[in-house]
Amino acid sequence: MPQPCELVLLRFPFSDVKEAKLRPVLVLTRPNPQGDFIGAQITSQLHHIPQLRLSDSDFALGRLPKPSVLRPDKLFTLNKDLVVRRVGRLNHPGFVRALAAICECLGCPNDEISNEGPQ
Repeated sequence: MPQPCELVLLRFPFSDVKEAKLRPVLVLTRPNPQGDFIGAQITSQLHHIPQLRLSDSDFALGRLPKPSVLRPDKLFTLNKDLVVRRVGRLNHPGFVRALAAICECLGCPNDEISNEGPQ
């Protein structure tokens, strides 16, 4: 069961829905009773704006094979059954940075973000 802070690989369909590609996603919420959770896209395409660059120091476990960024403007509702495998876990400061970047994109106040996320 995916948990907040985890990076998981999912099969994302292309727009034609006939093919898919494995993509990393940061899990933001615990799955609900139906298995749905909210995730944020991670990509190795470093030109996107807005973005939050992820470094090895952001990880408590694992790492990404290429330099990568979190896309705080690309949030998805996904189902736990789409998860192929776990690839890592952000540490508390890394997860707080991710939440703050997402909150900034959404326009919500982020002065309370430091109290969120796993301890």
